[in-house]
Amino acid sequence: MERFQAIVWNLSKLPKNNTEPTWLEICRYPYSRFEEICSRILAFYLNPKAEHGMTWLWISSLLDAIGKSDEWYDYRHDIKVNTEEYADGKRIDITVISDDYVIVIENKITADLYNPLDIYKDYISKKYPDKKRALIVLSLKPILDKRLLADNDFQRISYRDLFEKVGRRIGNYIADANQKYLTYMVDFMKTIDNMNNNNSQIEKEFFAENRTDIEELIKRYEQYKAGILSAQIDKISSFRVRMNALTGGNWRAWQGWDLCVTFNENSHKIGIESHFEEVGGNPLARFHVCITVWKKDDWIPYREAVLNDFPDCKVEDNCTGANWNRVFVWVYSNDDGNMDSIVNTLKDIYDKLSKITSKIH
Repeated sequence: MERFQAIVWNLSKLPKNNTEPTWLEICRYPYSRFEEICSRILAFYLNPKAEHGMTWLWISSLLDAIGKSDEWYDYRHDIKVNTEEYADGKRIDITVISDDYVIVIENKITADLYNPLDIYKDYISKKYPDKKRALIVLSLKPILDKRLLADNDFQRISYRDLFEKVGRRIGNYIADANQKYLTYMVDFMKTIDNMNNNNSQIEKEFFAENRTDIEELIKRYEQYKAGILSAQIDKISSFRVRMNALTGGNWRAWQGWDLCVTFNENSHKIGIESHFEEVGGNPLARFHVCITVWKKDDWIPYREAVLNDFPDCKVEDNCTGANWNRVFVWVYSNDDGNMDSIVNTLKDIYDKLSKITSKIH
């Protein structure tokens, strides 16, 4: 118990993550394709003439990130961005070709750096001999093999650094930006940021370190819930027998735990639903009863009479999700544990609703 309490306490102290998925996360390809998709997105925003309307935002930010903004930036340059350039059969992720320079971008998000950087370097040197060159590995995580970079004249820049440069400049471009592509851009940046979230890493490490105890805790909690449900199902079953005998109605136990009965099935369907609520480990601590209507239009004929017979009720008619068209009228709650009192009150509610429904067809 002390171990379990410590786990729950430590979990409550972890930094909270925003679990709302981005659109790109919802549509994400397998990791083997995700880098390719991201390269195409980057190529689109790096192209000053593309439909995003943000012109030189990403090019100027990229030049700043590699320390070339003062030397190479010239808005008069014609910029071409490729994602289909091959060196000895190996595809280069992105090439940015200007009048004066060429930038090679090897994009690394999930995969390790195992690419033939020497082949890329030789290819670019031969194809663009008169242009200044920058060879880049753009990565989410640090590159451990720094010798591989240095030996082939590549430099590493992080997504975080590039995004920071974009963030500093974006205010100058928002007015002319295509709002649709601005939204997509923010979603893309948020997706990458989520993958590099320190809070997520802390949480992963926590679960990894406490896996055995957490699995045991979950197992015992599931056993606890099963015991609660079993006790509630047993009591509802006995209530069903008593209510059928007392009222002559056709009471049912939906999924075992919800004791219910319906009226006017073929017209304005209305019914009674009731169930136990566990409190403090007691599976039968509270008993709740509500009058339910499955279609809001069916509530109208009964409304006045139900509210008159149950003046202290609470009407819930603004539900969302699967219950959007239902109306719940909470008419009774009991927490004294007196089962005979619950049965008698449930019969009284049945008798009142039976009388109301007998007048409406």
